[in-house]
Amino acid sequence: MAEPERAGDFLKAILAEAGQGRKRNRFREALDHVLPENQREHCQVVSFRAGKLVIEVDSAPLFAELSGFRREELRLAMNEYLPKQPIAQLTFRLGGTGHV
Repeated sequence: MAEPERAGDFLKAILAEAGQGRKRNRFREALDHVLPENQREHCQVVSFRAGKLVIEVDSAPLFAELSGFRREELRLAMNEYLPKQPIAQLTFRLGGTGHV
């Protein structure tokens, strides 16, 4: 049988996840600022680590448009909106492809 997780470790994990949620909200607001309303509902901010922002898109045609033609435009616009946390790399992932 596995050892139970220590309460301190468990709480650290919860607090880290809460901090990531606040960070994702800032990027969500920036994404909402740069995307038209009909595209916002298809996009979800997944993570931001070491300057890399990952956005999941649940529509294949929208995924193709954003990742193929608008990636740099969106990255620059979001960087103007959030100058204190610049995005070095913007990555799109098609929804339903698994969380890696």
